[in-house]
Amino acid sequence: MKKHHIRYDERHTMFSRARLKPGTKPYQDFYQTHPHLKKGDDALRGMDFMQNIRKSQTFKDTFLPLIDNDDNLIKAYHKITEEKPVSKQQKPIDKTQIKALLKSFGAVDSGIVRLQEHHYYSHHGGVNDVLNLDNYGHAIKARYRSAIVYLVSMDEKAMRRAPHFEEMLETKNGYHAVANIGTRLTLYLKALGYPTLLQSEAFHLTPLVPLAYDSGMGEIGMSNHIIHPQYGDRIRLGAVLTDLDLTPDQPIDFGLEAFCAQCGLCLINCPNQAIKHKKRWVNNRQFYQFDEQSCFKMFKTSGTDCGICIQSCPFSYHIDAALIAKMKDDEKSIDHVIKNHLHHHGRRPRIKEPLDIVKGEKDHENKH
Repeated sequence: MKKHHIRYDERHTMFSRARLKPGTKPYQDFYQTHPHLKKGDDALRGMDFMQNIRKSQTFKDTFLPLIDNDDNLIKAYHKITEEKPVSKQQKPIDKTQIKALLKSFGAVDSGIVRLQEHHYYSHHGGVNDVLNLDNYGHAIKARYRSAIVYLVSMDEKAMRRAPHFEEMLETKNGYHAVANIGTRLTLYLKALGYPTLLQSEAFHLTPLVPLAYDSGMGEIGMSNHIIHPQYGDRIRLGAVLTDLDLTPDQPIDFGLEAFCAQCGLCLINCPNQAIKHKKRWVNNRQFYQFDEQSCFKMFKTSGTDCGICIQSCPFSYHIDAALIAKMKDDEKSIDHVIKNHLHHHGRRPRIKEPLDIVKGEKDHENKH
């Protein structure tokens, strides 16, 4: 019997819904079919949450242009890859060579997915404003053979300062890093004769977490993020889609389901209780129930993308590989890992002292 797979719809994501403008046809159509989301979404509407950051106007004027510059770079990456022609003569390259290349570019892990229709979003959600694309509601066609998925790690000291500006800047560093890696790989594969598409923070045909799971780079944790065995939740994902036919990797199981059930630190520490302990299954992948409105409310309140769930995960702090190997189906080993984490880091491994980039703000304000 053939398994039935659903396709995620990018229009259902909070980032798409927050961009809908009252009075427009997309707004009216969406809330006509999803009336239960309207009141909560209306209270959170708009993507200018960074203006709410709890810093002075001087700080905002000094540092928020960093984010604007990143948007311009992302736009440039897409322009470069779109303008690059595909070579008429195909040259061979295998999975091992691609993974070695990604490592040299700065990726800490990578995997391959044989793309099927359910890996793609069903429709665009209009989240491509950085690229000046107006594609809301456009259907997405499955048209590539393989997804090359990869990840970069984020700086631990920055993430331990979540939910403050340092975390936001490091998140943007991660998005920039995966876009840079994806651009280099896309240009290279097109030069070898394979149609290839760059995905980035500003443009996706596929949701990344299911791809990362299917490519064997981790399991899906209680936060609904991919948890990597070595880097935990402290990662950013990237993927390029290509016509190159590659041998796919397989999902892994290192016992995260039992670990999350026993740990729950992301749920405990979530300021707005967006993370839930109840499980749900989508396309044979285990997720947890999640309140997107509560999560995005924290974005709007803090003026950053929060990151406390990333900060909270014990796997983000270099759990010894030998302990992870013993953890699967062993409650005592899981308990040992959690107790060891709490002993060294506490319930929330937070650092309150700012990084050097923002240390001088108060001194600067006092001079004025």
